[in-house]
Amino acid sequence: MASGGGIEKEWRQIKEEISCSICRDLFTDPKTIPCLHTFCKRCIERSIESNKKMATIVCCPLCRAPLPQDGIAYIPTNFTINRLVEIFKKLKESGQGSVTMKCGKCKKGSEAIKWCMECRNPLCQKCNEFHENWEDFESHKTVPINEFLQNPIQALAGAPEKAEFCKLVAHSEQKLYLYCKTCSKLICQYCTLKDHPRGHRDHDFDFVDDEMVDEEREKMKQVTAPLKQLLERVRNGVKKIEHCEKQVDIESEANIEKIRATYGEVYKLLKQQEEETVGKVNTIKTSFKKTLTAQIKNAKFVERQLVSCDEFCHKIVMVNRTRQLLTYNKWIENRVDEVTKQVEHTSLDPECKPSDMIVICHHPVEFVNDSVCDVSSCLPHLPDCTVSGPVVISDPVKVTVTLKDIFGSPVVNQSKDLEIHCNKEREFLQNTHIEEESRGQYHIWYNPKGKEDHSLSVHWRGLKVNHEDVKVLMNIRDYNKLKKEMKIIDKYGPTNRKISRPYLLAKGPNNELIVRDYSTKQLVVFDKHFQYSHVIGGTGRGNGKFQCITGIAVDKKGYLYVADHSLHCIQKFKLNGEFISQFGSRGTANSQFQSPYGLVLSQSELLFVCDKDNHRIQVFQNEQFSCCFGQHGTEPGTFNTPRDLTLNNSEDQLFISDNIRVQVFTTKGQFLKVFGNFTNVPFNLQVPLGIHYTSDRHLLISSHSTHCVLVFEEDGKFTSAIEGTYQGKKRFSNPCGVVMMDSGQILIADGSTFGNRLVMF
Repeated sequence: MASGGGIEKEWRQIKEEISCSICRDLFTDPKTIPCLHTFCKRCIERSIESNKKMATIVCCPLCRAPLPQDGIAYIPTNFTINRLVEIFKKLKESGQGSVTMKCGKCKKGSEAIKWCMECRNPLCQKCNEFHENWEDFESHKTVPINEFLQNPIQALAGAPEKAEFCKLVAHSEQKLYLYCKTCSKLICQYCTLKDHPRGHRDHDFDFVDDEMVDEEREKMKQVTAPLKQLLERVRNGVKKIEHCEKQVDIESEANIEKIRATYGEVYKLLKQQEEETVGKVNTIKTSFKKTLTAQIKNAKFVERQLVSCDEFCHKIVMVNRTRQLLTYNKWIENRVDEVTKQVEHTSLDPECKPSDMIVICHHPVEFVNDSVCDVSSCLPHLPDCTVSGPVVISDPVKVTVTLKDIFGSPVVNQSKDLEIHCNKEREFLQNTHIEEESRGQYHIWYNPKGKEDHSLSVHWRGLKVNHEDVKVLMNIRDYNKLKKEMKIIDKYGPTNRKISRPYLLAKGPNNELIVRDYSTKQLVVFDKHFQYSHVIGGTGRGNGKFQCITGIAVDKKGYLYVADHSLHCIQKFKLNGEFISQFGSRGTANSQFQSPYGLVLSQSELLFVCDKDNHRIQVFQNEQFSCCFGQHGTEPGTFNTPRDLTLNNSEDQLFISDNIRVQVFTTKGQFLKVFGNFTNVPFNLQVPLGIHYTSDRHLLISSHSTHCVLVFEEDGKFTSAIEGTYQGKKRFSNPCGVVMMDSGQILIADGSTFGNRLVMF
């Protein structure tokens, strides 16, 4: 038989299972809501009313699952809980929680020896004999009271169900022995007459028997079968999350230890530097004080000489003894002269000053940045990033990225780990190149393949860095609307000197404008606001001098290349005018020229040169000859005095102006097509001079014969003509050089004797 303590524990467990979690009391009319939690009807109704007053969604108090908005009228009663509550109350009256129980049938209250599973009552010896002999109780099952008390929960769970009665007041005496499958509820026979007539509203009901229960049980098994797998999945997920949580703690502690160790090393180094620096200061202090002490000693010695001389002279002069005055006058003069010279040869300014000691002091931050390993390497931290933008497209697009770690220090040497992604398809970006310009600052160049506006995101080690996407706005021009000049530039410098036959234009890396001035044999440089900056070169034959400038090009680093028709060479400058080098000479061999003209530079720093009178294109890299292509002729693929050339955005096509036509080649010298079969062109394209490929994939070609600049799409389709206004007519005098700036302005060099101006559209 179970001990008293064990029985009490069992009854406490039963009470917990049949108690409402809201009111903490035994269930009263228990209702099981859709989330399968059970509460007293009155408790759940109060919860619903309270939430309605607060205008909030009604939820389960335990799992916060939403409750039906139409109340609990149709929520089923939990009959199992009802049965357990009823049994518990009866057991409580019979002495539950004790080693022995009193009979629940007779008035004597004798000790019970049996428990009837059907009647749910303890029975004494006499009541049990009567119970077993009574024909109506023949099917009732009884168990020894001690077995019941050892495990009352299991015994109660296995007990046969007691008949339940209909909840409708009019049917309260009718048993629920029918089941409506349509409504999924138990009903009595009177319910079938009013609300459930057979066939009405397709209701399907039948008597509750073992076969129906077994059928529903199988259905429930199938419905609940996935629960174990889901439970296992959730438990595994919880384990993973808990493991991750533990790993976060472990990694954080490890990182903290690394940081402390790193800063410990920094502290040791700083302490060592402090001691060394203090030692140096003390050494210099000792040296300075020794020098100053000697200087003070010498100055005081001279001071005593002056005092002695002054006192002696004062006595002689004040006493005014004629004989002594006349006797010492010459001696006094000599002594004063001697002391004066002694003062002049004595240094009276400090030979060393406190400010001289500042130069040996180091700034700790500089010391840490230069001398200690990158602290961010031990932290799983995504660097912060600042990006210039929005960007108006140029040729190519340039984006500046600055990376910093969580301490604000620059993240260096990350060129290989940086990537740039586009919201367009990946092949939209061509010739992407990334390099570190300075500590933590990276420049990203690329050529967009297409005319659409797009956004860029910068990624570091596969993860997007912390910045907003850069908006790139394509600089698309409507060339048919270029009707009026925006600005005329015809003078430069502090003296407003007149520009002479400009002919050639080039664009610098920061949107500077470089213009040829024929009369002075100089290049005139304007800043990005088209304000005069400085000039480069001058007349002559030495380094940095020109005879006849016929080609200009600037690379992405700001180096300027200048072709000279008369000197047959290429000269290289910094954009500030500093001469660097020159290469080439007159001749027909490779790397020799006969009148070099147009120049163009690729992003890979290949320099293409129109070798005009040798009728070919020469290619150089780092000032060294690479290859050449072309020969004299008028057939496609040959040249007859090529003058200018330009590269498209993807840098896979060269457009070369050649006498009366434009030819297209690959950068390796393979002929593609003649760009000359124009349709719907109101002008005859003769002697094309300047040629420029724009960032919006158009070709601008200036022609002396047409007195205008023709605009073509890259496939040769004519778009429009840009016409200036000269002497009352819609034309240029002699259009030559043409260039589009990063900010979208188009500049045309009108270079005749009467034009001599730059026209901006």
